[in-house]
Amino acid sequence: MEFRAILFDTRSIQKYIFSGNRLKTNIGASYLVDRVFDDALLPVIREVLGKDELDDVTWQKTAEPDWSVMTTKARVGYIGGGNALILFQPDMEEETLREIVSRFTKHLLAAYPGLHTGAAIGTLSLDASGNMSEPHNLTALVHQLKDNQNTIFPVVNVPYTGLTLSCEVNGEAATTYDRDEKRFFSAEVESKLLADRKSNDEEAPAERELLRKLKSVLPEEKAADFLKEFTFPMEIGELGQRETEDYIAIVHIDGNNMGAKFAGCNTLTKRKNMSLAIRRKTIQAFTELLEKVTAEYDTYSSYLTLHKKDGKGFLPVRPLVLGGDDMTFVCTAKVAIAYAKFIMESLQKKEIASCGGIAILPSSYPFFRGYEMAEQLCDAAKKSMRALKAKKDTESCWLDFALLHGEQAPTLEQIREQEYHGVLGNMHFGPYRVDADASQADSLAALLQGIAEMRDGRHKMPRNKIKELRRVLARGAHEQREFLVQFKYLQQSGEAMRLPQVAAWKPYEENLWEHGRTPYVDVIELLDYVPAAKEDE
Repeated sequence: MEFRAILFDTRSIQKYIFSGNRLKTNIGASYLVDRVFDDALLPVIREVLGKDELDDVTWQKTAEPDWSVMTTKARVGYIGGGNALILFQPDMEEETLREIVSRFTKHLLAAYPGLHTGAAIGTLSLDASGNMSEPHNLTALVHQLKDNQNTIFPVVNVPYTGLTLSCEVNGEAATTYDRDEKRFFSAEVESKLLADRKSNDEEAPAERELLRKLKSVLPEEKAADFLKEFTFPMEIGELGQRETEDYIAIVHIDGNNMGAKFAGCNTLTKRKNMSLAIRRKTIQAFTELLEKVTAEYDTYSSYLTLHKKDGKGFLPVRPLVLGGDDMTFVCTAKVAIAYAKFIMESLQKKEIASCGGIAILPSSYPFFRGYEMAEQLCDAAKKSMRALKAKKDTESCWLDFALLHGEQAPTLEQIREQEYHGVLGNMHFGPYRVDADASQADSLAALLQGIAEMRDGRHKMPRNKIKELRRVLARGAHEQREFLVQFKYLQQSGEAMRLPQVAAWKPYEENLWEHGRTPYVDVIELLDYVPAAKEDE
């Protein structure tokens, strides 16, 4: 049967969410993006067609719906991953469909300024099981959406009013006065702030929705007391970093080959079920992390500054994007590696292989720049994943990291070329495979073992020798031979120190390098960002 259909999408999501250095605006923007179709599009459809003429329940509640039967004028095909597919009765007039798009985008201009969306109107051929047939299939709508994206450039902010004051957050005209903060912001920033602000003693919409989302994957008996004694930070300074170690981490984790998996969904039923299943699994993985964090919370006091508000402890982590095939969270730098590892392993147990990127940066560093770098690091990890898949046809999970500071080149590739290219080769050893043990040289397990050996082991290296090692690794073979000779002399003189004893790194002990690579720079760089063993106790 043929139905009329509209496929909506959200565009430039990362720029909308992560522009600005205020955590509150990032949180509010993420909430607005997550809820835009439920809270803005569906009410508009009911307004145009009638309040009882939209079925937005069947797609979520029924595993195998009959797509050939529609008792209302419209029904939701699926909502997820920044897209929404709405089906309409075959006799629905084109003018009515355009009216829905018009009212929706007009509403966004006032209530969601700055948020880019797109829409494609067409026809979808479906049988009872959701099989789509050409030429009226979902692919045709997606292509139309892409064509519109390249030819239609919508106005998403109300034009300048003549006011010359610029918003301190995004540079747009500061046209809206915020009574709580007693300053002017742009309409876009104000809408984001209001989404994460309490009103009349009620929880902020963004906080309420996040807690609802996390509790939705828990058994009822667990959900009642979940995070009862804890709260999420609303400011970067509340994440727990110490004044002398004022570094945070932005972590981006993305599922592997998701596009190909969705392309393999040849029915609308399979597509919407996969979308719902992935959403549930990613939320479950983050919820499991939070259960771990709350269980070991008291141990963090040895290396974090834990804050409280209204008797509740601030968690050292804050999710920003959660519920699709990718997630992004911000945390204090010292827990980033452990948290990313935990989530990726949890996702793998749920049959979702993933890759991740960790950008470690000062708290005052531009947030959007940090997110861009985390995304590039995730892409670098995926290159290793694809290379292994091409060689052995096996799924794998990889993680990469970078330290950001001051003025640096704009891309990861340029940073690595300018700052990590020594005389003898590449001083960055990653990306690192998460789902492998320490017997593999480029495994995360080997890296963590190397860090523990260099800093905490019985034969740990003194700080001055670690600094000297970092310096000579960038130099030529002569300087490194001199260092090793001196190092061995000190050992023979009774100094209880040695290079990290990682079995998979044995080939690197003699000359520090092997085949133009060395693992020791990464170990040195992460020494301050992985808690020592005694700190974990």
